Amino acid sequence: MASASRNQAHDIGYYEQHSDPEHNQSNPAYGDEDEEDEEEEEDEDDFVQRPRPDTPPPPPTHSSNALKRKATEPQQQYGSRQPPQTSFSSSLPSSSANGGQGSSEPAAKKLRPDALEPSILAAEPLDEFVLEIADWVHRVAQGKTNIEVEAKVGTLIDTRSNERVNLPVLNETILAPEYPDIRFSSDMTVGQHAMYNKSLNSLVERTGDPNYPNARIRYEHFRLVDTFYNMPAASGGGKVRVTRDEKTGQVKECVQKVRIADLNVYSPKRKMDWRVSVSVETPAKLPPDSLPPTNTRRKDRVSYSHQAFKIDLTQVTTSPDPAHAQLSHELEIEFADPNELMRCARVRTRGSSGATWSGKEGEAFDELIRVFVNNIRIMVRNAG
Repeated sequence: MASASRNQAHDIGYYEQHSDPEHNQSNPAYGDEDEEDEEEEEDEDDFVQRPRPDTPPPPPTHSSNALKRKATEPQQQYGSRQPPQTSFSSSLPSSSANGGQGSSEPAAKKLRPDALEPSILAAEPLDEFVLEIADWVHRVAQGKTNIEVEAKVGTLIDTRSNERVNLPVLNETILAPEYPDIRFSSDMTVGQHAMYNKSLNSLVERTGDPNYPNARIRYEHFRLVDTFYNMPAASGGGKVRVTRDEKTGQVKECVQKVRIADLNVYSPKRKMDWRVSVSVETPAKLPPDSLPPTNTRRKDRVSYSHQAFKIDLTQVTTSPDPAHAQLSHELEIEFADPNELMRCARVRTRGSSGATWSGKEGEAFDELIRVFVNNIRIMVRNAG
């Protein structure tokens, strides 16, 4: 980290500025609460072919010890698209169907949880939630350039009551894009924002330990000013955002951002919901000095980076005019290298019979989306 950042005072005083890891005064640990998936019970007759009553059960075709997997056996990785080669059919061996009656083989006792295979196919079933998001991002972003994919923490608001939505579901749910009367607010309370700041700072400190075995989390602190312009038709029209360093005035970015699509996720057991957005950010020319800005936005941002992802924690001051400044607090997660994400998307192809992959390289897109979803879930579950 830059020494300049270490020497600056970044106390939030409450909540004038962000706190940097070096000035983090408390280290609240992230919670480790996990949602329990509710599994639907299937009728046994759908899977088991029972023997005729007048037919004695055949001898067992496998030992109950086959349920125990040797520790040295390789196990299929999470999210693998193709199960191992198998002669799996719609019915089980009749000895199993008969509950082991007539078998001299004793029932398996005290099977260790660490010896359990992930399924009867020894492969982890695909997470349909993650797959739905991966398919949606792939479909929406396909064929486009300068893509930005991000997820924001916030609240889904019912526009009729102006209250948080209340849907008849028990756990995290993806809403259909056409679901009506919904708007997303990316704001959060000052207390929630401060909690995220302190918790992320503590992770920076913990992962900075030389003995830490996993990937480090790094951070950068920015103070930026965005100005927005409605470009004249002679210059191509559209809305342009110019981002400058607040202290030096140096132009950091000049883009025309166009939102392509949003996907809302309702989390009834949590205090916050979240939204995935796909946008196109096209580099643009600087507007002429004679063109006045339509809006100004100041951003005090701490950006935390971990492998392929960035977590931006931002205090935003929006000023349509100096007399009506508005303060908001936001958290978003985005891909550090969207070009790499889209390269992986091109390898992942979908046909009429479903998705096809080219080995591990073809699975990279879905794995990136899976970790992306994991990160936003951790943020939502720790919203206080």
